[in-house]
Amino acid sequence: MVNINVSEKINPFDLFDTDLRPMQYWVGQAEKKIAQWATGIPEGYSTGFKTFDNYFRLVAAEITVIAARPSMGKTLLAMQMVVNVAKVLQKTKDPGVVAVFSAEMTGVSLTIRMASEICGVNIHKLRMGSGTPEEAQRLSSTAQTLHDLPIWIDDGSAPTTQIMYERIARLNENIPVRAMMFDFLELGGDQGKTEDLRLGQIMLALKRISKVLQIPIIVLSQLNRGVEDRANKIPSLADLRYSGQIEQIADQVLLLMRPEFYVERGLSVGDIPVEDHKGIAYASLAKSRFGPPTMLKLAFLKTPSLKFADVHFTHHELN
Repeated sequence: MVNINVSEKINPFDLFDTDLRPMQYWVGQAEKKIAQWATGIPEGYSTGFKTFDNYFRLVAAEITVIAARPSMGKTLLAMQMVVNVAKVLQKTKDPGVVAVFSAEMTGVSLTIRMASEICGVNIHKLRMGSGTPEEAQRLSSTAQTLHDLPIWIDDGSAPTTQIMYERIARLNENIPVRAMMFDFLELGGDQGKTEDLRLGQIMLALKRISKVLQIPIIVLSQLNRGVEDRANKIPSLADLRYSGQIEQIADQVLLLMRPEFYVERGLSVGDIPVEDHKGIAYASLAKSRFGPPTMLKLAFLKTPSLKFADVHFTHHELN
């Protein structure tokens, strides 16, 4: 805390250890950012998908929310982004790491899923005993290649944002943390008088973490069941559970939906083109702090392993 003698004239730059700073400071920071943009080097980390990078990237102090109903692949998509950032850090010899807090899946499950995506081995077949020894060996060998990937995973149940901050800050003292992912919002251990207030407090705390540590954070969230009662299954911001706080605090909100999931169960997907009924994921960028809402598409590959990929697409702005 800065001690201020009111009898003396205050130099605004003496207050730089507080959050209240003069315009001279902010203009200086803005000029640095604009100068970086002028070089043509994009800001932040690539998501790993050209489809997304044209509209948003993983930028320090920003929160990207990926929300979907169960089985749409939100964890898979987020982990592909995490792996991409980790590979960039590794390739550029950056000493930093990506921190993952998984309240839903175990660290072992996440590791096996990452290995499966890389080597193309079907995990389900192996789990059911119908895989081959060669596939098991390939999966094991691929898992070993992940050994030095700069990712740290915490799979503790229902972590509070205070616990997450303490652990990530402690890690950051020795190894710089460059990005973070939390799977998922509703399983955070923070308490609140109502679920609305509880989720709002978690989002606010995650935003503080992103700003204090200057890292991008990916937060996963589950949509309410209402979307499944409609003929058109494409979700909107209103389908976020207690959407007000999430929508307000997030810098980007990506809503994920795979028509194939519903078609396979004999359910309507409204006026979605037949050619999108299989192998396509709709990724609705329903909120972007720096651009218009946009509908995007990804390929969803089931064989030889589950994986999202870029696909040639035509985007349109949402109404």
